[in-house]
Amino acid sequence: MNPRQALTQRDGVARTETLRRLGVSRHVLRSSVQRGDVIAVRRGWVALPDADPMLLAAARRGVFLTCVTLASRKGVWVLGDSQPHVAAPARSGHVKVSRGTVHWNEPVFPRDPDSREDSLENALILIAGCQPYESALATWESAMRQNLIAPGILERAPLPPTARRLLADARQFADSGTESIFQVRL
Repeated sequence: MNPRQALTQRDGVARTETLRRLGVSRHVLRSSVQRGDVIAVRRGWVALPDADPMLLAAARRGVFLTCVTLASRKGVWVLGDSQPHVAAPARSGHVKVSRGTVHWNEPVFPRDPDSREDSLENALILIAGCQPYESALATWESAMRQNLIAPGILERAPLPPTARRLLADARQFADSGTESIFQVRL
Protein backbone atom coordinates (compact mmCIF):
# COMPACT_ATOMS: atom_id res chain seq x y z
CA MET A 1 0.00 0.00 0.00
CA ASN A 2 1.31 3.47 -0.74
CA PRO A 3 1.39 6.22 1.93
CA ARG A 4 -1.33 8.30 0.24
CA GLN A 5 -3.81 5.39 0.27
CA ALA A 6 -2.95 4.54 3.87
CA LEU A 7 -3.31 8.16 5.00
CA THR A 8 -6.60 8.54 3.13
CA GLN A 9 -7.96 5.62 5.18
CA ARG A 10 -6.98 7.52 8.35
CA ASP A 11 -8.57 10.91 7.47
CA GLY A 12 -5.25 12.23 6.11
CA VAL A 13 -3.36 12.17 9.43
CA ALA A 14 -1.75 9.10 11.03
CA ARG A 15 1.00 7.76 13.21
CA THR A 16 3.94 6.35 11.28
CA GLU A 17 3.58 3.17 13.34
CA THR A 18 0.03 2.76 12.03
CA LEU A 19 1.18 3.20 8.43
CA ARG A 20 3.85 0.56 8.95
CA ARG A 21 1.19 -1.86 10.23
CA LEU A 22 -0.77 -1.12 7.05
CA GLY A 23 2.23 -2.17 4.96
CA VAL A 24 4.01 1.12 4.25
CA SER A 25 7.76 0.65 4.62
CA ARG A 26 10.00 3.23 6.31
CA HIS A 27 11.87 3.75 3.07
CA VAL A 28 8.72 4.46 1.04
CA LEU A 29 7.41 6.79 3.74
CA ARG A 30 10.73 8.65 3.98
CA SER A 31 10.80 9.04 0.18
CA SER A 32 7.22 10.37 0.18
CA VAL A 33 8.14 12.97 2.79
CA GLN A 34 11.23 14.03 0.81
CA ARG A 35 9.13 14.44 -2.37
CA GLY A 36 6.49 16.45 -0.48
CA ASP A 37 3.70 13.93 -1.10
CA VAL A 38 3.46 13.50 2.68
CA ILE A 39 4.38 16.00 5.40
CA ALA A 40 6.01 15.25 8.72
CA VAL A 41 3.73 16.70 11.39
CA ARG A 42 5.71 15.85 14.51
CA ARG A 43 7.78 12.93 15.67
CA GLY A 44 5.87 9.76 14.79
CA TRP A 45 3.09 11.55 12.87
CA VAL A 46 2.63 12.30 9.17
CA ALA A 47 -0.16 13.77 7.07
CA LEU A 48 -1.30 14.52 3.58
CA PRO A 49 -0.59 18.13 2.56
CA ASP A 50 -4.34 18.72 2.11
CA ALA A 51 -5.39 17.07 5.39
CA ASP A 52 -8.16 18.56 7.54
CA PRO A 53 -6.55 21.62 9.21
CA MET A 54 -8.17 20.86 12.58
CA LEU A 55 -6.84 17.28 12.62
CA LEU A 56 -3.45 18.52 11.48
CA ALA A 57 -3.32 21.11 14.29
CA ALA A 58 -4.39 18.48 16.84
CA ALA A 59 -1.67 16.09 15.66
CA ARG A 60 0.95 18.87 15.84
CA ARG A 61 0.04 19.57 19.45
CA GLY A 62 -0.56 15.97 20.52
CA VAL A 63 -4.18 16.60 21.55
CA PHE A 64 -7.64 15.27 20.68
CA LEU A 65 -10.51 17.35 19.29
CA THR A 66 -13.29 17.09 21.87
CA CYS A 67 -16.12 18.83 23.73
CA VAL A 68 -18.21 21.25 21.62
CA THR A 69 -15.65 21.19 18.80
CA LEU A 70 -16.07 17.45 18.26
CA ALA A 71 -19.85 17.58 18.75
CA SER A 72 -20.14 20.28 16.09
CA ARG A 73 -17.92 18.28 13.69
CA LYS A 74 -20.23 15.27 14.18
CA GLY A 75 -23.33 17.29 13.30
CA VAL A 76 -24.60 17.57 16.87
CA TRP A 77 -26.34 20.81 17.86
CA VAL A 78 -24.14 23.09 19.96
CA LEU A 79 -24.67 26.61 21.18
CA GLY A 80 -22.02 28.53 19.22
CA ASP A 81 -18.50 28.39 20.61
CA SER A 82 -15.98 29.37 17.97
CA GLN A 83 -12.94 28.53 20.10
CA PRO A 84 -11.54 25.01 19.64
CA HIS A 85 -11.79 22.60 22.56
CA VAL A 86 -9.12 19.93 22.82
CA ALA A 87 -8.28 17.21 25.32
CA ALA A 88 -4.89 16.25 26.65
CA PRO A 89 -4.05 13.47 29.12
CA ALA A 90 -3.95 14.75 32.69
CA ARG A 91 -0.29 13.84 33.13
CA SER A 92 0.98 14.92 29.72
CA GLY A 93 3.59 17.60 30.15
CA HIS A 94 2.47 20.81 28.51
CA VAL A 95 0.32 21.66 25.53
CA LYS A 96 0.46 25.03 23.84
CA VAL A 97 -2.64 26.32 22.10
CA SER A 98 -2.87 29.90 20.88
CA ARG A 99 -6.62 30.06 21.49
CA GLY A 100 -9.27 27.72 22.77
CA THR A 101 -9.76 25.45 25.75
CA VAL A 102 -7.62 22.52 26.84
CA HIS A 103 -9.43 19.88 28.88
CA TRP A 104 -6.79 18.11 30.97
CA ASN A 105 -8.44 14.83 31.86
CA GLU A 106 -8.35 11.07 31.88
CA PRO A 107 -11.15 9.92 29.57
CA VAL A 108 -13.99 7.74 30.79
CA PHE A 109 -13.90 5.81 27.49
CA PRO A 110 -10.49 4.87 26.03
CA ARG A 111 -9.25 7.15 23.26
CA ASP A 112 -8.06 5.71 19.97
CA PRO A 113 -4.34 6.60 19.85
CA ASP A 114 -4.51 6.54 16.03
CA SER A 115 -7.17 9.24 15.91
CA ARG A 116 -7.02 12.92 16.77
CA GLU A 117 -10.75 12.97 17.56
CA ASP A 118 -12.13 11.93 20.93
CA SER A 119 -15.20 9.69 21.17
CA LEU A 120 -18.54 11.47 21.22
CA GLU A 121 -19.24 9.92 24.64
CA ASN A 122 -16.10 11.51 26.11
CA ALA A 123 -16.96 14.80 24.40
CA LEU A 124 -20.46 14.81 25.95
CA ILE A 125 -19.01 14.15 29.39
CA LEU A 126 -16.68 17.13 28.96
CA ILE A 127 -19.55 19.28 27.66
CA ALA A 128 -21.42 18.50 30.90
CA GLY A 129 -18.74 20.25 32.91
CA CYS A 130 -17.75 22.91 30.37
CA GLN A 131 -21.03 24.38 29.13
CA PRO A 132 -24.00 25.88 30.98
CA TYR A 133 -26.63 23.28 31.90
CA GLU A 134 -29.25 24.23 29.31
CA SER A 135 -26.71 24.36 26.47
CA ALA A 136 -25.19 21.04 27.52
CA LEU A 137 -28.66 19.45 27.75
CA ALA A 138 -29.51 20.63 24.22
CA THR A 139 -26.29 19.06 22.92
CA TRP A 140 -26.93 15.77 24.74
CA GLU A 141 -30.50 15.63 23.41
CA SER A 142 -29.30 16.33 19.87
CA ALA A 143 -26.83 13.44 20.05
CA MET A 144 -29.55 11.15 21.41
CA ARG A 145 -32.10 12.23 18.79
CA GLN A 146 -29.60 11.39 16.03
CA ASN A 147 -28.84 8.00 17.65
CA LEU A 148 -25.14 8.89 17.80
CA ILE A 149 -24.79 7.54 21.33
CA ALA A 150 -26.28 4.65 23.20
CA PRO A 151 -27.71 5.82 26.54
CA GLY A 152 -27.15 2.31 27.96
CA ILE A 153 -23.40 2.64 27.54
CA LEU A 154 -23.41 5.96 29.38
CA GLU A 155 -25.67 4.59 32.13
CA ARG A 156 -23.06 1.93 32.96
CA ALA A 157 -20.12 4.38 32.86
CA PRO A 158 -18.65 6.09 35.93
CA LEU A 159 -19.96 9.54 35.05
CA PRO A 160 -19.30 12.69 37.06
CA PRO A 161 -22.41 14.16 38.75
CA THR A 162 -23.01 16.84 36.08
CA ALA A 163 -23.00 14.24 33.30
CA ARG A 164 -25.17 11.85 35.34
CA ARG A 165 -27.76 14.63 35.78
CA LEU A 166 -27.77 15.40 32.04
CA LEU A 167 -28.19 11.73 31.21
CA ALA A 168 -31.20 11.54 33.53
CA ASP A 169 -32.76 14.75 32.18
CA ALA A 170 -32.09 14.31 28.44
CA ARG A 171 -35.01 13.33 26.22
CA GLN A 172 -34.32 11.39 23.04
CA PHE A 173 -37.21 12.97 21.18
CA ALA A 174 -36.46 16.69 21.61
CA ASP A 175 -36.79 18.32 18.18
CA SER A 176 -34.18 21.06 18.39
CA GLY A 177 -31.60 22.71 20.59
CA THR A 178 -33.75 25.79 21.01
CA GLU A 179 -36.66 23.59 22.11
CA SER A 180 -34.44 21.97 24.73
CA ILE A 181 -33.35 25.35 26.07
CA PHE A 182 -36.95 26.65 26.04
CA GLN A 183 -38.13 23.60 28.02
CA VAL A 184 -35.45 24.18 30.67
CA ARG A 185 -36.39 27.83 31.03
CA LEU A 186 -40.06 26.98 31.47
